[in-house]
Amino acid sequence: MTTIYTVSTHNYKYGVFALINSLRQLKIDNPIVVGTDMHLTELDGIDNITQFIFDVDWNGTNLKAYTILNNPSDFFIYFDADIILTDKRFITEVEKALNENKLVVPIEGIDSENEIRRTYWQSIYPSKTDKIIHSWYYNAGFFAGVMAQHKHILNDWIALNKQYLNLKEFLFFNKKLPMADQDTLNAILQTLPIESMVTIQMPDWYSVATPQHPFYPIGNFKPHAFLHCTGKNKPWAITNVPANAPNTYDDFWYQYLFINNHPVKSDFNLPYFQKQWFQRTVISRLIIKLKKIFT
Repeated sequence: MTTIYTVSTHNYKYGVFALINSLRQLKIDNPIVVGTDMHLTELDGIDNITQFIFDVDWNGTNLKAYTILNNPSDFFIYFDADIILTDKRFITEVEKALNENKLVVPIEGIDSENEIRRTYWQSIYPSKTDKIIHSWYYNAGFFAGVMAQHKHILNDWIALNKQYLNLKEFLFFNKKLPMADQDTLNAILQTLPIESMVTIQMPDWYSVATPQHPFYPIGNFKPHAFLHCTGKNKPWAITNVPANAPNTYDDFWYQYLFINNHPVKSDFNLPYFQKQWFQRTVISRLIIKLKKIFT
C-alpha cells in the first residue's frame, strides 16, 4: 500500500492534525509517516501513524525528500502540512499513475520555454537534451512517486538544496531561487521526459494564495481534490481577527481541528474573537467591516 508522508515543524503540527483527520474521515487508511522536530503526543496510539524525529535542524521545507528517503516505501505520496484532502478518489487516481511508474506533481503556473529562470536551472542541473519541453512551473507541496523509479530525483533534490540553499532558511532568501526547495525541484523536473509524469492542475487543487489563475475550470474533482494553504497566513498563527473572511482552507482547518477532530485531538487554544471569526458570526463580520473602513 502507498505510504503518505508529511512534515511538521514548529506549530505546523496543527495543520498536520487537520490533514490526518481529513484523510481518515474519508476512509483513507494508508500508513502515514509524519516527519517532525518534536514528538507529537497527540498522535500516540493512533493506528498506522509513524513519527520520524528529525536529527537535523533544517527548515521544514527542505525535509520532504529527507523524510521519505529515511522511511522508504515502494510507493509514496507527500502532502505539505497545510493541505487538507477533500476527495477520496484523488488517492485512487494517484495510485493508478504510480502503478504505471509515473511521477505525479501539481502545476502551479505557466512557465514559458524561454523564461529567464530556466537559464539558472540549467546551470545548476543541466538537461541531457538541448530542448526544454516543459511549459509549466510545478508546486512542491504535493508529489507522488515510485521509489525504484524516482529515488534518484529525491537524492538529487537534496543534493541541490545542500549545494545552493541554506538548509536552515525558509523561502525568499535566495535571489536566484526565491522559492527555495520548490525551485530546485523544478530544475530537476524540467529535465524529465514529459511522458514520464502525470500532472494535477487547478482547479483539481486549490491554492489559497492564488485565487486568480490561468486555467479553465475543467477539473475531474469537484470542486477540487485538495486544499493547500499557500502563503504566509496560516490559520493556526492568527493573533487577532483578520480584515477578511475565512478562506476555504480556513473553514476546513477549523472543521477538522475543532469539530470533526477524530482521530487526532488537539489542545489548541482558540481565543473567543478568533473563534467567532472561524464561525463567521455576526460580531466577526462586523469587526471585519470596521477594519476595512478604518484601515
